[in-house]
Amino acid sequence: MNRQENRHKVEVFIIQRIFAKYRKDIFDELHKHIDFLLLHSVNKSGISQVTSDYSRRICSIKYSRKATKVILNVFPSILIKKPRVIIHEFSIGIASIIPTFILTRLLGIKFILWGHGYDRSIGFHPGNSINDKVRLFMIRRSDAVILYGKAARNELSEFVTDQKLFVASNCLNTKVLNEIRGRLEKEGIGNVKKRIGFNYKYNITMIGRLLRYKQPQLLLDIYDSLSGTFGDTLCIHFVGDGESLEELKLQVKERHIEKNVVFHGAIYNDLKNGELLYCSDLMIMPGPVGLSVNHAFNFDCPVITYKQDGHGPEIEYLINNDTGFVVTDYTVGAMALVIDKYLKDQDLQEKMKKNIRNIVENTCSINNFIKGFEEAINYVQSKKVS
Repeated sequence: MNRQENRHKVEVFIIQRIFAKYRKDIFDELHKHIDFLLLHSVNKSGISQVTSDYSRRICSIKYSRKATKVILNVFPSILIKKPRVIIHEFSIGIASIIPTFILTRLLGIKFILWGHGYDRSIGFHPGNSINDKVRLFMIRRSDAVILYGKAARNELSEFVTDQKLFVASNCLNTKVLNEIRGRLEKEGIGNVKKRIGFNYKYNITMIGRLLRYKQPQLLLDIYDSLSGTFGDTLCIHFVGDGESLEELKLQVKERHIEKNVVFHGAIYNDLKNGELLYCSDLMIMPGPVGLSVNHAFNFDCPVITYKQDGHGPEIEYLINNDTGFVVTDYTVGAMALVIDKYLKDQDLQEKMKKNIRNIVENTCSINNFIKGFEEAINYVQSKKVS
């Protein structure tokens, strides 16, 4: 059978508040398996946004200063196209979600929610939270729910049958990134380092927007703590821009460590980011982690962070002492001690590389992401509209 014969014949709408650029690769891959139309609006949140042949921009109205508080005008598209299945971003800040759900009941359209399921920073408490009461109402009335991780499914299964709960592991397009990694492996890490100017033995990287709540300045403190042991063999790499950039540059100058800290700026090229991560010993994310974990893992780079509230579902992939480190003592010294031990332990480095490869291939792969969607769609297609 060719690819076209394997495509789902079902008409599917995916409704998102915005079409973020970082999601395009996974939507591209998903569209090869599921024939969908992506309805989305745009905003000025600072997140890079795109369009595609399978997407359609719709109007939206903000009802709050927050970019997440919107009403999406999806109704004309639904009434004209009458899809069989709608997969809606699970955010109660999208005020049109309940009217959209009501419309699906009237038209006999299957309705699937897709998202975190609840606010991970505070947990799920429908007994005393109005927001969680609304979420639970939507979960119970929907035909299925696609969640970012297993922890959310376990949490929600205490309130609804887990038959309607599916997991599409939040991920990047591992097919694309693995191809890049394969080319880098053929070139050899020594040659790649020389080509991109990684002239230090040890390299620690942070990739992401340099925002204060992510505490990027802690990397400079960690460098100070490690410099007595590693000296000029250690380099800190910042990839990204944001409100903390100029402050970080000033601190680097004041500490006279310009030779050991490199600011690469914001990079949106998969190959260039892949080269940086492939040549890095560790990725440090002092603040909450998200898809940066997947990005690092795709290039055999372990991740180190602090145990804290606010981590994304991707924290499930970061297993302490197995695929990275989750430091329980929120101090510079504690993190520096873990890094020191890791950089000196080659056996641990090899073990982690093997474990990371395993979790990328079997847990947070694009194939598992697609499988979660296919299973949810097949499930609701076999059920009557409730």
